[in-house]
Amino acid sequence: MTSKSEEENRPASDWGHSEDTRKRPYKQHRLEDASRWVASYHKGNSIVQIAAKERVNYETVAQWLHRLGVEIKLGRRPVQQPPLGIPRRLVALVEMGHSKILRLVREQVWGLDTTPKGIEQLRNYCEFVHLHRKGVGVKEVAKTLGVHRSTILKWRQGINQPYLVKVGGSVYQRSLSPGWKLLPLRISSGGNEQKDWIRVPTSIHGYNQVLTVIHQTRPLESTYERAAEYEISEQRIQRMRPELFSYLLGMMLGDSGKLGGQQQRFNSMNIDLQLTRKKPTNQALGEFVCMCANNLGIAMDQKKDKQPTGVQKFGKAPTPAYRWSSERSPLLAWMFSVGLGLRWDETTTTNKVRMDWIFDTPHNFRKRFVQALADSDGTVSGYGVTITSVPNADLVTRLLQSLGMTTAHTVHEYGISLRTRVRAKQAAKLPIFNEFTKGYRYQKLQQYA
Repeated sequence: MTSKSEEENRPASDWGHSEDTRKRPYKQHRLEDASRWVASYHKGNSIVQIAAKERVNYETVAQWLHRLGVEIKLGRRPVQQPPLGIPRRLVALVEMGHSKILRLVREQVWGLDTTPKGIEQLRNYCEFVHLHRKGVGVKEVAKTLGVHRSTILKWRQGINQPYLVKVGGSVYQRSLSPGWKLLPLRISSGGNEQKDWIRVPTSIHGYNQVLTVIHQTRPLESTYERAAEYEISEQRIQRMRPELFSYLLGMMLGDSGKLGGQQQRFNSMNIDLQLTRKKPTNQALGEFVCMCANNLGIAMDQKKDKQPTGVQKFGKAPTPAYRWSSERSPLLAWMFSVGLGLRWDETTTTNKVRMDWIFDTPHNFRKRFVQALADSDGTVSGYGVTITSVPNADLVTRLLQSLGMTTAHTVHEYGISLRTRVRAKQAAKLPIFNEFTKGYRYQKLQQYA
């Protein structure tokens, strides 16, 4: 049993108010008192702290704050939180608010898909930073936002951020010319990780724009290793980089270039190339396409052979196919959408490309594009070379004519442009087939020519 003097000398509790439980004298509180409490609460003081300072019951403070429309959290008090493990530059971005960040990434990033879930994560992250600055702890932030506390802890430590926050941090304060946007060369974790940002035009109006895109990429070491197989020096590869870009673009249009679909968060594609094993020279052709992708910093390698399926499986001589596959990249999606001019719901086999810009490019750039189409969809006969490129036969004919091939013409059936034909002598002079791989088509054409 404690004495009266001991009770008077008891220390204050951790909550910042006296533990004296003796009955306090009754006092009628007015609106001016409540207004003072509201101001104090907005400064970050908890209801318990306000009640202790004013020497009133905390229930009274809570009732008045509720009556005045203040959203309260009983017992909350600001405490010193560990510092955020994210750069100050990112903190400054987040303080702009989620709506401004959303507008920033939509205006500056090509092929970005701001999903509803992504927007919700962005809003929660901005609110988390705001609450952290007010001294609110992990547990209470998690409860307030409806987010698991382990996620909040990672946010605080800077271990992870929502993908829209990362995108915003990558493009924040970067200047762009009108008609240009940013895209990451590679992504991972479903688009949550983005690396190697480059500038790309939203539409191509000149060859220099294409060069600008290419020069921002860096060839992989495998580019030069593969080039050595075709006796192409490193110095020559540097000069040929635009041509290799064009060849890859042509393969994407040809039937041999199979493209992966759109991905959540970012427009992204991969190349899946399959060539029959009936023609051994297709091995060299597939490796050449890999070199073209490697030239842009995109990994592409040979995979396990594709076994016959469907009708082919039950044919007279079912043959497996060589197969190569690239990593997913928004740059490949940009080449499909802006380079070829196709929408996401369109395909290379049923829709015409929109790429008149290619007629203003150098001779060798156009030649490599045509070579890719011929290596993919060309046939050789005594007449010459036929390239089947439905529904883009007229474009192929115009390209061959722009390269001086006067015998090039479009073959129509029932009013439909089906294929392009050109005499063997002119086709061999270009040459219309890749002279580095010297595939079976190339060899057969040389015999006729």
